[in-house]
Amino acid sequence: MRIAGISPTIIAETLGYASNAAAVRDITRAMQKAAKAEHLASEQLLQIEIDRLDRLMAGIWAKALQGDVKAVEQAEKLITRRCNLLGLDLINRNGSESADVIGLLGSLFAQMQARHVPAGVTTVEIVDAIEASENDE
Repeated sequence: MRIAGISPTIIAETLGYASNAAAVRDITRAMQKAAKAEHLASEQLLQIEIDRLDRLMAGIWAKALQGDVKAVEQAEKLITRRCNLLGLDLINRNGSESADVIGLLGSLFAQMQARHVPAGVTTVEIVDAIEASENDE
C-alpha cells in the first residue's frame, strides 16, 4: 500500500493499527526486508551470469589459446562482459576508483613517495584544495 502512495495514516486506519507510528514501523521493516531480499536475488542472478560466462569461456578457451581468431574475439567479448558485470571497468589501473585527474596524480605521487622516501624523512602532505577550503568554512 505504501509503495502505491497511500499515506501511513490511511494504512494504519485501514489495517487497524493502534497508531500511525506502529504502521510506520511495520512498513519500514517490510520495505527493509524486501530490499534485502531484492539484494540477495540480484547477487544470485549476478552469480548465475558469472557461472554462464565461465562455462562459455571454458568452451572456447582451448581454441583461443591455439590462435583461432574467432575464438579469441569471443573470449575478449566474454572478458569485457565479466569486467562490466563485476565493475572492474570502473577501477583505474592504479587501484583508484576516482577518474579525477588531480586525484589520480595525487594518488600516484603518494605511492611514489611511499616507495622512494627513506623512513623517518618528512614528506609533503597532499591536500585537496577544494576539500580543504570546504572544511575551513
